[in-house]
This record gives sequence, structure tokens and C-alpha cells, in this order.
Amino acid sequence: MKQYFTLTIMIIVLLSTKVSFAQDQYQNQEIDAKIDVVSSVLNIKNQISLPSNLFVNNSNSIEFYLNKNLKIGNIEGAKIESLVNNDTLTNGYVNMYKLEFDKSNNHNFTIDYRGIIKDDIEKSAAEYARGFSETKGVISDNGIYMANSTYWLPTFDKNLLTTFNLKVEINKDWSVVSQGKRTQNELVNDKKVIVYESPEPMDEIYLTAAKWTEYSKQLGDVEVQAFLRTPDEELAQKYLGITSGYLQMYETLIGEYPYTKFALVENFWETGYGMPSFTLLGEKVIRFPWILYSSYPHELLHNYWGNSVYVNYAEGNWCEGITAYMADHLMQEQRGVGATYRRNTLQKFTDYVNDENDFPINKFLNRNNSAEESIGYGKVLMVNNMLRYDLGDETFIKAYQKFYADNIYKKVSFPEIQKSFEEVSGKDLEGFFDQWIDRKGAPSLKISNVKANGNKLNFTLNQTQNEAVFNLNVPVAIFTEGNNEVIWKNVTMNKKEQNYSFDLDQKPLKVEIDPQFNLMRRVDRGEVPASLSQVFGAKQSTIIIPATSKNKVAYQDLANTWKATQEAQGKVAVIVSDSDIENIPVDQSVWILGYENKFYNKDLQEAYSSHFDSTKMELINNLSNDGALVYAIPNASNNMQSVGFVGSNSDDSIKALSSKLLHYGKYGYLGFEGDGAKNVMKGSLPALDSPLNVTVNEGDVSAKLDPRKALYQSKRSEGRPKH
Repeated sequence: MKQYFTLTIMIIVLLSTKVSFAQDQYQNQEIDAKIDVVSSVLNIKNQISLPSNLFVNNSNSIEFYLNKNLKIGNIEGAKIESLVNNDTLTNGYVNMYKLEFDKSNNHNFTIDYRGIIKDDIEKSAAEYARGFSETKGVISDNGIYMANSTYWLPTFDKNLLTTFNLKVEINKDWSVVSQGKRTQNELVNDKKVIVYESPEPMDEIYLTAAKWTEYSKQLGDVEVQAFLRTPDEELAQKYLGITSGYLQMYETLIGEYPYTKFALVENFWETGYGMPSFTLLGEKVIRFPWILYSSYPHELLHNYWGNSVYVNYAEGNWCEGITAYMADHLMQEQRGVGATYRRNTLQKFTDYVNDENDFPINKFLNRNNSAEESIGYGKVLMVNNMLRYDLGDETFIKAYQKFYADNIYKKVSFPEIQKSFEEVSGKDLEGFFDQWIDRKGAPSLKISNVKANGNKLNFTLNQTQNEAVFNLNVPVAIFTEGNNEVIWKNVTMNKKEQNYSFDLDQKPLKVEIDPQFNLMRRVDRGEVPASLSQVFGAKQSTIIIPATSKNKVAYQDLANTWKATQEAQGKVAVIVSDSDIENIPVDQSVWILGYENKFYNKDLQEAYSSHFDSTKMELINNLSNDGALVYAIPNASNNMQSVGFVGSNSDDSIKALSSKLLHYGKYGYLGFEGDGAKNVMKGSLPALDSPLNVTVNEGDVSAKLDPRKALYQSKRSEGRPKH
């Protein structure tokens, strides 16, 4: 992967994040776990101290949940009673109990239990829509994964944070990773004994284990680790090396790294999870070279956002959007293509979010489908971009530094973010946060009545969405005669229609509204190229399979899978044979499957040939014979709808594409080789013609839209900043 970091030192005072913990505010657990991998049996002895503030109205009783497969053997320090679990979210998976403490007891008790943990890793239609599989928890020969979803530990109030020490006894050739610092890792009586100590309050306790090869490197007071299922020194060193640069960047941007380690852990199924002090990535994922510059910094950054400053889900999940902004977006911004990333983010929101599935940001909890991702990740990302654009980089950085320092090891949400920004900026941001966090929707912009009279420029802006007006700070780029620089104006818009006028020093040639996509808004089809997301995102679609094809069964299976994923998201998808219809629909999105499909007429070559050189066209011709082609184009009879095509001569390739293509939504054309569908070509055509860009006078437009300076420019190095 091309290295694209450049050196710009930002002089920012690091905020100290050392926190003294008031232990009586947190639960503490002393966990002694014995795991029999072969039988999937977990044995636990747990000494638990509960904080007094968990008990209200002089009550000495409390309820908790535990995995139904774990049978309680003994309890000391409290009486236990089994209850009926009426919680529809957990009923059938967990049992519910009530503890009664003696009045002289300080709410400390010891409990032991054992049972089988083996929830199969599955991919439902909804999970297909997200693109990954999940399990509540599993102990198997392949590996071990247990989290809050497993209910492998007594679960009390969901807002309760816990400190813990975890001792694990497991098969001698296995390793364990959890939060905190590993203080023991040795063979005892032919068993591996591993201890992790976490004095930092956690909102979840993880236990992962496998037969890993371990690599490590010390970076000041932080140990960087890699746990790989297959020994690979070169791969491990890549991750260990690049981590130092990311730690330096985020300590400069935000504050001191909150833990004593960061570990890359190779999982036994494809995941992209970020836990406190480690990340759990799938074996295929970690070997993609681009992961080092996308998912990896994203998961490392989660140690700040979500895994040390925790999410108060009652007021909305804020952490995914800011993590995407300070990781995924920042990586692209450092390459000079931040505007393209923002355009793709807005396009995804436009394609996937509609009146029926839209909701306010403060209702976002987790990503279950593309619409929720577009709101909880994409819209929150763009809200952060607007804060930065309106207030400036320095204020933006200082506000998040303050937010981190004030809220580490606390559960917080958007009100605390607002408070930090108001205190740093000195501005009342109530209206901004009410508009973008508490209400749903997004504006759509239209420019009209563009006129030039000498050096004077006039135009009208309209908000065309059905929802009420949004208060906007709209970026306007004006290109003038003989001027090598773009003239930037920011216009306030608080009505559905407003007129604007500018007296300029030179004759205006062209005006562009938000050309670098800095506003959270719905984009016009003319601003963005045709893409797969336009087809996947439609509320209604028709999937057309070929009546005659050697791959008919594979295409039918793909169509069935996509129909299920659409329906899991509340959408409608109909499967038809090409022999049963005369024309493709024009009022909805369409998938055409198969080269033998009567509606396939080499649209790719016809629509794209003028944009491709002979080398690209040769590759396309070869892939149409020996590989797979996928593309999206506007419907010739209705440009507001898109037509997607999938063609391959291999059943295995078609099967692979059924899930792979969900990850390629932003692209307009794709090429794949082999039965495993290895991607060898991807891209998009230029946008048709943005209706927000208007030429007002003929002339040579020499000025260029320069990329905005990245929030942080860095050079990867082996060192870490001194504290």
C-alpha cells in the first residue's frame, strides 16, 4: 500500500487523562475461569463486590441475568432465588435470578457455576445485509469468544461499570486475550494459566482465546502486540510498526492513550471488532493491505471513542460517527480525497435512507443495516464535519480533547459533546445540536435564477426537501475572470428560499454550491456517479434472472439471498425471469443477472467505452469471457432509477459475489477473477452534471478547488510522544 503520510507538526498541549477511581462507584469482579476446550465447558468462580449506589430505597435485593446453560452450583454471602424472565430480548437465552443480602452484608458475594457455551456462528438475512456473521458466544476447537452478549458473567444494571481481575486456566497450547494488563502467562501442572488485571472501569468484559503465535513491541509505556493464528513475522511487524504512528497521531489529537497495551488479535471468523486495548479482526481482513490504513486505525481509535469514553445508549450512539471521521475520513483526507469520501458518505445516505426508515441520530444504537449505518456512521460523521467547518480545526480539536479528558471511563452521549464544544468555542450550540441530533432528515439544495450583471452575481437557493427548513451555513465557490484563486463565501440559509447577491472584483464565470460536500444533505443524482448503492438502496427493486443459462441455479440462489436481505431491511424485492417480462421496470431499481439474460446488451461497453482506454476495454472483454463483471448505470428511461448487472461464467464466483458486492456499494463498475471472485477492477464514471454548478459567463476558469488541509498530517515513526 502506498504510504501517504506527510509531515506537519501540530503543536497541541496534551491533556492528562490520569483518573483516580472511586471504587465504591463500580462493581468489582475477581473471576477464576477454567475452560475445557474439547467439551466447550466453562467453569467459573466469581467474587463480586457491588457498589452501594446500585441499591435504592434501603433495598438489599437485586436481580441479575446469567446464560441459561450455566448452572449455579454454590453461592456465599447472599440468598438466591430463580425468577421468571419476561424480557423479550433475552428470554430463551438467559435465566433471571434475585439475590437477597443480609443487612450486615456489604453486598459482596461469591458464586460458582458451570456449563456449555456454544452458540453457532451464523449469518442471517439481516447479518448478510451488514456483511458479517455473529455469535452470542462460543467455546470451540477453532477459538473462544465471550462478551456481554454471552451472559457468561452475572449481568446486573446495564449502566454498571466494572473493574476486574481475570484468571483463566486453559489447554497448555492456548493463549487468552482480554482487557487490561496481562500479569501472568505460564504453564502450571500442564495447563496454561493467564491473568489479566483491569483497574480501569469497563462496560463489558471480553474473553477471547485461540492457539496464537504472539509478537510484541514496547512503545514507551504501551506494549503493542499481535496474536496470529498462523505464524507470520512479516505481517506482525507491519502491524506493530504502523501502530506507533497511529498512537502518536491520536495522542496528539485527543490525549494520552488510556491503556497499557494495544493488541491486534486474529479471529476465527471474519469480524471487525474494537475492544478496550485490543481489536478482533478476521483472518482474511487482516491480510488485505488497505486494512492497515482503514479498519485498523478505526479500531485503534475506538480505544478513545466507545472503549474508554463509553456510550450512553439512552441518548444515542455517538462514537461510531466520530471514529469514522477521525480514522476513515482522516486517512482519505491525508491523501487529498476527503471531498470524495464525504460525497460517497452523502450518496450512501441518499441511496439507503428514506421517509420510512429514517430516524434522528439520538435514536441510533447499532448498525443492523445500510440505512442505520448511513445515519449512525455517515450522518454523525457529517455533523462532525460541519462542526469543524463552522468552528475551525483548532476549536474542533480542543473541544474533543476536553470531551475526552472530562468523560474518560464514563457513559456519555451528545449532550456532553455539546457541552465541550460550547465551553471551548464560547458559542451557544443548542440550535445546531437540536437540529442535527434530535430531528431526522436532511436538506436538499437547488440553485436557480443565476444571473451576472458586470461584476455582480445573483442567485437563489432553495431547500426542496419535504421536511421543515434546516438552518445552514452553505459554502459557495465563485470562479471569476483572470483569478487563479477560488472566492469562497459562506451564506446563511434559514428559509426554504433565499436570494443572494455578491459584488465581486472581477466578472463571475461560474458558481458552485457546496462543491466539496461539507454539508450534511441529500445529493442530487447529477452530483454523483451511478453506483451499486443506488440499486441496493432502493425501496423497491426487481431482480431479473435468465430463463436459460448454465448458471441459472447460481443466479437464482443469489437472487434469493438478495431478496432476503432487502426484506430484512423492510424493502420489497421481486424475482422474475427474463422470459416473463417484455421490458425492464422504469419506476424502481433493477438487477439484471447473467450474460444470457435477454436484457443484457453490453451496456457496460456502450456506456463506459468513451471513458476507458484500450487497456481497460481489453480487461473488460477478458472478464466477460473468463471472469465476472458488475456495474450500475442510470435507467435509460428514467435517470432517477439505476440498473445493475452481474455476469459470470462460474457458479462459485456468483456465490462469492452474493456477499462480496455488499461491500462495494460506492462503485459503479467492478471486475473479478477466478471462482473466489478476486477483485481486479473497480471504479466509477464521472458524475453526470451537478445541478449545483452553474456557468454564468464564458471564459477560462483557471482556479482549482484545492483539498482542505487534513485534520492531522503525520509521518509514521517508531517513537511515541513523551508524557
